[in-house]
Amino acid sequence: MSEINLSPEAKTAIYKMIHQSQGITPQAIANVLGDSYKSVLNYANPNMESHLPSIKKLEAMIQFTRNPALVKAWAHMLGYVLVPANQADEKAHEVSIVETLLHININNGQANQQVHTVLEDGVVTPSELADTEAILEEMENHIHQLREALKSAAAKYISKTQKEKA
Repeated sequence: MSEINLSPEAKTAIYKMIHQSQGITPQAIANVLGDSYKSVLNYANPNMESHLPSIKKLEAMIQFTRNPALVKAWAHMLGYVLVPANQADEKAHEVSIVETLLHININNGQANQQVHTVLEDGVVTPSELADTEAILEEMENHIHQLREALKSAAAKYISKTQKEKA
């Protein structure tokens, strides 16, 4: 079985949480966790694979620092966008549009990579064609979702304009 490692993005996020949380020092984090200052500094060191905090300590750090860097890194890794709750309600349509656009961009990168791979040997096999079509179909679905989200946003604007004229 191969070793499971923490992603570089997650390691960077832990570093940011420990060293760049506004008004919070690594020593304060150590006090909250009941760990030594050096242990907390080791958590933040991306080269210290054997010194990672437990999931309980990660959760405690996130709650104490209120720094969403790690959650944001994980959201991006899964293809999501992390948005503060106070903005999500008032700008839900914008978030939906941006998230959909992000998925289209991801699909575009996947399609580019797939086509490059397919064309490397100059032969397009049925399996390669099927894989490419699946990516393109997913992209088309996201384009449709984007179009519908934009229409929905436009409909809200049009209805406001009509009410103002009345």
